[in-house]
Amino acid sequence: MPAFRLSLLFLALLSAFARAEGEAAPPSASEKKSAKKTENAKNAKREPKYPVAVHTGNAEMNELLQTHLPLIHYQRQEELDKEQIGYLVDDAPNDARNLLRTEGYFNTDIKIAPQGEGYRLDAQLGKRTRIDNVSVAITGAIVADEDLGAYYKNAVAGWKLPVGSPFRQEDWSASKTSVLTAVTRKKYPLAKLSHTRATVNPQNQTADLSVSVESGEAVYFGDLDISGTRRYPDSVVRGLANFKTGDPYDLDKLLDYQQALENNSHYAGASVQADFDGIREGRVPVKVSVSELKKQKFEAGLRFDSEYGLGGNVGYDHYNLFNRGYVGSVFVEADRYQTTVSAGVSQPRNNKGNYFTSNLAYNRSTTQKLEQRAWKGGIWQVRERGNTEIRYGVEFIAEDSKIPDSQTVLGKSHATLLTASWKRQNIETQMRPANGYYFDGKIGTTLGKLFSSAFTVRGRASAGYYFTPENKKLGTLALRGNLGYVYTNEKEAAGEVPSGLMFRTGGASSVRGYELDSIGRRIADSQAVLPDRAMAVASAEYQYPIKDSFALAVFHDAGGVARNFKSLSFKHGTGVGVRWFSPVAPFSFDVAYGHQDRRLRWHISLGTRF
Repeated sequence: MPAFRLSLLFLALLSAFARAEGEAAPPSASEKKSAKKTENAKNAKREPKYPVAVHTGNAEMNELLQTHLPLIHYQRQEELDKEQIGYLVDDAPNDARNLLRTEGYFNTDIKIAPQGEGYRLDAQLGKRTRIDNVSVAITGAIVADEDLGAYYKNAVAGWKLPVGSPFRQEDWSASKTSVLTAVTRKKYPLAKLSHTRATVNPQNQTADLSVSVESGEAVYFGDLDISGTRRYPDSVVRGLANFKTGDPYDLDKLLDYQQALENNSHYAGASVQADFDGIREGRVPVKVSVSELKKQKFEAGLRFDSEYGLGGNVGYDHYNLFNRGYVGSVFVEADRYQTTVSAGVSQPRNNKGNYFTSNLAYNRSTTQKLEQRAWKGGIWQVRERGNTEIRYGVEFIAEDSKIPDSQTVLGKSHATLLTASWKRQNIETQMRPANGYYFDGKIGTTLGKLFSSAFTVRGRASAGYYFTPENKKLGTLALRGNLGYVYTNEKEAAGEVPSGLMFRTGGASSVRGYELDSIGRRIADSQAVLPDRAMAVASAEYQYPIKDSFALAVFHDAGGVARNFKSLSFKHGTGVGVRWFSPVAPFSFDVAYGHQDRRLRWHISLGTRF
């Protein structure tokens, strides 16, 4: 999102509250404060009345006993009398020994003695037990499966206790679970652990581990059992399943199916579960429950933008056009620079992530003294696969542009293009990008001058990369770049190629330190800035965390627009800023110096630039 746009929904503007006559007065501030202190004191952990000093010679084991030893733990939960403490003291050596065994210390010597008002516990840990041998076996019908090798590979991939590592009960439990999960996740969900054993040799401090899984019979998907559909047809739910009756059971496909339903604009929530109690002849029914959203939605909002100023928008969506779950939308927005009216229709997404969508929009804008009036539209086939989106389509633009009080003539132009785009995003956390990358590329071409005022080929690409080391206190490096180029056989693009297909840059989302769209082809007699054929922008930013969700940023941007890349001249902007990673979206406030303009400018933006 290029700038700060904070929407205020007018679904409920005012609420009136009347106090009934005779209603009790609310508690005073002092009463609230006193009640809060009492509650905090009640919930706080008690300091042991009989403190226990733990000495093991190992800081990690000291912390383990201080946290979980019943003699200490129960004193923090409630006040104990001397008799109760006595029982716990008697049990303390055995309790400590059992806790230390979970970390591989099987030959410990524990002593406890009075010390002051409490006790002192000493532990001679001895040598830590390490893994000497590991055995994993998968038996049952799976033995005849052609993918048996893949099951073994997945089973050992999550194993936490390789030969030579210290024994830990937590890792032993996780390892057994990983072996079982590797089998139950695909085709054999009824598999069970048939044998597990950890054999510890206290003489040489080694352990042999063995796990066996009985696969049971193969299971396949049965029919969908759908509930919760009242407003929209079942076909919308069925169309999102990426499996069909008779396919081998796959937990990942069930999870993907549930996520697809939850992300669908028709539903507020969804649950997808295999009904193992209903298995018949090796087929498991799939129970699907959805919570539907209302068929229609109306939104209205205000926004403020450091570059676009005060603006507003109104939107209307209908989620069941033609009674087939098609989504229709109408959207109007306006600010001091532009007005846009658009309408679109989208097909429900099918189980392969494919759907058709179309849009028609009218836009009127004035920036850098360039007035544009344009009709834009198109129809696309969209295919979504995880973090990747691919689009193929036909787009058109018809434009009338001019520069008031200038001798430069632009006039009317139009273009109809065949387009293809590819977008991939692999960002660790979108609300606070730390590691990952994104890429968005698009190319389009006219068929000569067919429904076009000029032969035009247009390409653009944007990419970004985020890197944060394991020690997140060191901060985050963010790099991004944009390229664009328009090829035409016309000597002058102005007036023949719609200006909306060419490029300008500058502003909060591109080169900070410059006005919005101020980097382009400048017209001397009017000081207007027109778009041109070639564009390149690069940015480097370092974010240093200062407190919780806040970070300081330093950055340098560079960008230029020209007729071709050879004649490109970069303008530079350098600045500092503050980042607030709010629950809504990342918020940025920047102050940047434009080296060519020799001016300071401030920018506000909401959202991550990808």
